[in-house]
Amino acid sequence: MADSTKQAPETGPTEAEIDTIRAEANAVIEAEGLNKTAAARDAGMAHQTLSAFLAATYTGRNDRVAADVQLWLRSRAERKRVSATMPQAPTFVPTRFAREASSRLQYAQAMPTIAVIAGGAGIGKTKICEHHAATNPNTWLATMMPSTATIHTMMQAVGDAVGVVERNASRLPHAIGRKMAGTGGLLIVDEAQHLPAKCLDQLRALLDLYGVGIALVGNESVHGRLEGGEGRRPEFAQLYSRVGIRFTRRQGFAEDAYTLIKAWDVDDAEAVRILKSIASKPGALRGMTMALRLAGMLAAGEESAITGKHVSAAWARLSDTGSPGQAA
Repeated sequence: MADSTKQAPETGPTEAEIDTIRAEANAVIEAEGLNKTAAARDAGMAHQTLSAFLAATYTGRNDRVAADVQLWLRSRAERKRVSATMPQAPTFVPTRFAREASSRLQYAQAMPTIAVIAGGAGIGKTKICEHHAATNPNTWLATMMPSTATIHTMMQAVGDAVGVVERNASRLPHAIGRKMAGTGGLLIVDEAQHLPAKCLDQLRALLDLYGVGIALVGNESVHGRLEGGEGRRPEFAQLYSRVGIRFTRRQGFAEDAYTLIKAWDVDDAEAVRILKSIASKPGALRGMTMALRLAGMLAAGEESAITGKHVSAAWARLSDTGSPGQAA
């Protein structure tokens, strides 16, 4: 007698369903202008497997591949749905901090000299770096990480930003310098707090040898290292003497939060009050922008403009400190 508790084997898609999934995948790839390599990467599949399946030439288990492709199509559709309901932050808002920082970047490029721009988290440093690099010729943005704390890894990041490929580590700085020389350019180094003294001195050499302006942008430790006792140490002496302009803000300007709120077209008084309170917390305008995006999704679900209720609910989800509605 057969075991009645035995699970029936799972059945995969039928031949007709496989053909439907294949046709849908090909239609999505064509409509969205994807190449099969990008599609395979997005689906987490081998390129050869996906390409053969889409061409109906795959000789393996088409039902299993079809199930994976169907999962990808559903996931992609859900991501598009969520993205469509998520309001996008304005690409660039000319806050007072942005204007002040931009003037220092322009000065560093024109002189040329070294500019140091430092401040707390979330006040807009990276945004102004990206905007300045995108809107000014011969301006390059290289973003540092803990893994770029050696001269070679730092210069590789700079080379990527400048568009220089040189496999010989000893020749890379000179290849970068030759690309920059005579351009009147500016190299913006974001997250510069990750760089030790020897890396900062290598950047100083680009100014001296090739006449390119340098902007060191990062948290307050960047400024503190140069201005405090560390900045007077011999290994910092040449760098310190070449810093031509400085700009440091622990927090953004009070008016910047309102400027950004206006750019989002939020005019509900309670929403504005809560958003300004969020902007005063650690994370500043970045935290406020995250709350605005989530509040916008909540408001869209109700076909409503953003109100204090939406902002309060958004912040409660984003933080473990509860509603900002009680904040001063």
